[in-house]
Amino acid sequence: MVGTEQLKADMAYVRAAAGRSETVHVRAYGFLWAVILLFGFSLVDFVNDPRWVNRYWMVASPIGFGLSIWLGRRAHRLAGQLDRQASTRWILHWLGYVAAGMLGNVLVISGQLQPAARGPLWVLLLALTYFQAGVHADRRLLPIGLLLAGCFLIMVFLPAFGSTVAGVLAAAALVAHALLGAPRRAPPR
Repeated sequence: MVGTEQLKADMAYVRAAAGRSETVHVRAYGFLWAVILLFGFSLVDFVNDPRWVNRYWMVASPIGFGLSIWLGRRAHRLAGQLDRQASTRWILHWLGYVAAGMLGNVLVISGQLQPAARGPLWVLLLALTYFQAGVHADRRLLPIGLLLAGCFLIMVFLPAFGSTVAGVLAAAALVAHALLGAPRRAPPR
């Protein structure tokens, strides 16, 4: 049997290692999605055919999602912190957003929601998704969720270039999040 002193020493080692470990911050997420959102939101104001906007999102979203998974796994593997359960939770979190948005499209297809409401609906769901991620996982995502709620209001009440303004604000928030980095842990006492 291992003695009490050995267990205490082992626990102290684990505590110190955890204290030195930092949360992996993947800056590329913010830059990637800032570009995707900026172009996608702006298309609404500059392209007269909504089919082009739909085509853009049908291509950009899956590519962005796949790149996000790849970037996240790569960064966590390089840091030695690959956690499949946490990765699966994040993937399901964002797939929930996509599923809710697709179900929202059913409202448009069935005529219960005007086609012009499709974009703001997706932004509202995105605001909720970021806010929930901030509540349950990373507090630094809360302001992005709140800002996206403001973007929703801009898109609804500012018909002329509202999507572009919302895209600029959302992109700026994501870039700021990427540049600010991961929160620093206090050194162990």
